[in-house]
Amino acid sequence: MSSPTHQLSRKEREFYQREQLILDTAQEMLHQQGFAQLTMERVADAVEYSKGTIYNHFSSKEDLVCSLCCRCVSSLIELFKRAYDYNGTTRERFSAIGIAYSLYHQINPLDAQNIQVVKTNAVRDKLSDEKREEMSALEKEITELCMRIVTEAIEAGDIPHDDRHSPDSIVFGFWSMHYGAMLLAQSDIPLEKLGFSPVVNMLWYNSQKFMDAFDWMPLSESQDMDAEFEKLCSELFSDEICKMNLKG
Repeated sequence: MSSPTHQLSRKEREFYQREQLILDTAQEMLHQQGFAQLTMERVADAVEYSKGTIYNHFSSKEDLVCSLCCRCVSSLIELFKRAYDYNGTTRERFSAIGIAYSLYHQINPLDAQNIQVVKTNAVRDKLSDEKREEMSALEKEITELCMRIVTEAIEAGDIPHDDRHSPDSIVFGFWSMHYGAMLLAQSDIPLEKLGFSPVVNMLWYNSQKFMDAFDWMPLSESQDMDAEFEKLCSELFSDEICKMNLKG
């Protein structure tokens, strides 16, 4: 895959590389000190550029954090695209979306928290129109990937035609299940000590029952779901599984 700077001029490459340095530095500050302690002055001092240079890239602290959020969502979209392009059934591809979501959030828990920061009214209300539109476009892209798989499943007859089986209701239910599970996983609740198995595995089985409820073929009872999970992980997310194992 070509570098994102492949077709840029030298000046544009320098601008891009400086921006990535600023983002990386701000991300580290967020991870270590939190949003309240992040300031444009501190970022400028850390990267050894003037505050004016930082403002040439980002019009506010909120826009800077939103750019980090957009970078995270873009990475998540790349994982979703792997699932979308997978040469499997519609159910396998949608299942792989769920694996991608849970793996990303467990490998990058602090980045996932940054996304939550941008969702708060205190931050979102201060975003520039440009950043708000950039974030909205990414959110739309990631949602449409999921919606297209469900639509394909309905058109192929994998999901029965039924007024209850609309793509938006299926995607929303699937998303809310995973979103809620990731919030619990990132909380201070000792899930494993309370007897819950690893979140990725629990989500896998719950999502399969969720899809069974919509008669999404092939039903889980007709398959070896452990083997199916292992197959999707090894064929699509082997690097991410390794990273998660290393973190563990």
